[in-house]
Amino acid sequence: MPEVGELLDRVIGALPDGEDRPQQRAILDAVAAAFRDHDHLAVQGPTGVGKSLGYLIPAVARAADGHRTVVVTSSRALQDQLAGADLPFLSEVLQVPFRHAVLKGRANYLCQAAVQETIVQLGRGGEQGSLDLDSTVLDSTVLDSTVLDSPTSTAAVRDELEALLEWASSTTTGELNELVDPPSDPAWAAVSVGPGECVGPTRCAHVATCFSEQARERAARADLVVVNAHLYAAHVESGAQLLPPHDQVVIDEAHEFEDAVVAALGVSVTGWRLRNLVRVHDRCVAERPTVAMALGRAADVLDEALGAAFRSSVAEHGSGRLKGALPDPVAQALDQADLAVDGAVRSLRETAKAAQHAERSAAAHRFERAIRTAEAVADDLHLLGGGIGAGQLRWISEGRSGRHSLQLTRIDIASTLRSLAWEREEDAADTDEPIVGEGPDGDPLRHRGSDGDAGTGPTVVLCSATLDPGTAARLGLHARYLSVDSPFDFRRNALLYVPRLPTPGSGLWPEAVLEEVLHVLERCEGRTLALFTSHRMLRRTVDAARSRLPDRVLLAQGDAPNGTLQRRFLDEEHTSLFATASFWTGISSPGTTCSAVVVDKIPFPVPTDPIVEARCDAVGADRAFMEISVPAAAMQLAQGVGRLIRTTTDRGVVAVLDPRLAESRYRARILDRLPRMMRTRERAELDEFIDSLGLGADLSRSGS
Repeated sequence: MPEVGELLDRVIGALPDGEDRPQQRAILDAVAAAFRDHDHLAVQGPTGVGKSLGYLIPAVARAADGHRTVVVTSSRALQDQLAGADLPFLSEVLQVPFRHAVLKGRANYLCQAAVQETIVQLGRGGEQGSLDLDSTVLDSTVLDSTVLDSPTSTAAVRDELEALLEWASSTTTGELNELVDPPSDPAWAAVSVGPGECVGPTRCAHVATCFSEQARERAARADLVVVNAHLYAAHVESGAQLLPPHDQVVIDEAHEFEDAVVAALGVSVTGWRLRNLVRVHDRCVAERPTVAMALGRAADVLDEALGAAFRSSVAEHGSGRLKGALPDPVAQALDQADLAVDGAVRSLRETAKAAQHAERSAAAHRFERAIRTAEAVADDLHLLGGGIGAGQLRWISEGRSGRHSLQLTRIDIASTLRSLAWEREEDAADTDEPIVGEGPDGDPLRHRGSDGDAGTGPTVVLCSATLDPGTAARLGLHARYLSVDSPFDFRRNALLYVPRLPTPGSGLWPEAVLEEVLHVLERCEGRTLALFTSHRMLRRTVDAARSRLPDRVLLAQGDAPNGTLQRRFLDEEHTSLFATASFWTGISSPGTTCSAVVVDKIPFPVPTDPIVEARCDAVGADRAFMEISVPAAAMQLAQGVGRLIRTTTDRGVVAVLDPRLAESRYRARILDRLPRMMRTRERAELDEFIDSLGLGADLSRSGS
């Protein structure tokens, strides 16, 4: 096997604009050493360094010796990029045999059993052994509204289901991301399974054609398995049951992994879950209306109790966080819900037993799925109604629709990850793993968890463009920390502009922001990514900008799917995009299509967010702002700024419309996290720099 440096040379030689970057080699060597010596590593590498190749090449090299690597991404989009572009390219260029696979949660795959249920719901006849859409006649008038969020959406969801069933007859992967226009949640829920709903391969008649099981089989044979953060967190929570054994874990965009684990370890309940259970139950058991009545009453009581408790908590201390025992009305509502759900579980079990369905029939599957759904609600009710352990947090949140949910999670996850993931017990004598080749001594090589050593977990490499040195410790790791410089000349190619505006708390600030955004849009002739910290400020600004600049193409998050917006922004040079959280990371826009990044204000975490509040409490009020809020804001701002310069030839401006970045006592802590750009507070200097970009005449104000 060639050394990793030689493999990198092959890649650089195969790239049209390949260049040898010392920073990339430093990452490559550090990752290779970490894998070899079984030492955890945390790497901060700015945009453009080439972090992906820095960890993929050592993983490929290790695959030749029978070591499996799991790569954890921050999103499904990055997952698809690695597996659809980067890894196939390496496979072709490196001339090193290795296998790779993508694995996602079951909810991302079409469920064949759920498809059969939907066919019956659509009136296509009784039970069928296999999916045969061409031989059945669609009678859409009998669509059961139980697959919907609300009966009023029946017609729209029916049309989506027809399209999904047509796609189901031809797809070879069953992956949701195959669909150019993603379906609505109710439609996809009808043909997929949610967490905990799958009856399992031993009890499903469709296991031979199950897309999720096929993906898992490919992952079990692969040397590199690409997953997203939520699936890996669920793998940890399951006791390492979801992924094949692996020796190395690379967590890309690792600054987001902590929150992903916190979310995966959490449970929640709403009145809507109880009402949904009514529909789930009544699809199987239609002759017991008392169950539905009990669940409906419990849902109403729970909604009322959570709403009242939320308002009281916010009035008392500004957030929905619940400290200590639950308020009596909430505790009583949970007890009532527990009884109602228990009745649904018993009803489903009794009816299923009396019906004596064939074990692998569609009806048996429907009952099993319903029972699992009801049991999951019961389990969550028990957890939420119990006491709060050390490091746990319980709170009430309010959604955009006004619905309230009771939530419980663990925010101190270091010990959990150590015990469940990084230091889990392995069976060194396990020989069930497949042979993947021969070692130098002729002995068979097998994929081994933890290199075959008992009592240890995988070697972990954390990577991010913005990685706090304390991240590894918060994830339960003792890791070496490596930070490399950017390969881009920000001092010459980028300007940071912080105008003298009112502070964000002032009533004059929104109008001042609008004027600055309009000025940048005009000077750059579009070509602007405007990032906002709230949907309300985004809508206010983009609506006013569209009124003032009717000939400009101004896209806004929420107007179309994110993928559609991103493609238009990248393909139509004079188009501008107004966006919030999901566009602060992930979008790559090389060239002049993104010549300006405008940020409305420093993205501090919301102090009344219960998780933020609990983390602040953990360090103490006197240290919370500087140790929790400022680092989080700096990291998020650096991610947003990173959208601007993506290649060595890119040039542009960053406008942060928050004077605190130039005037506050903590400004240095945030500026230190940003690339070293030229800085100004003068609009004339901003205009001079934009003019120097040579963007050319505005030949098309329509973006075409």
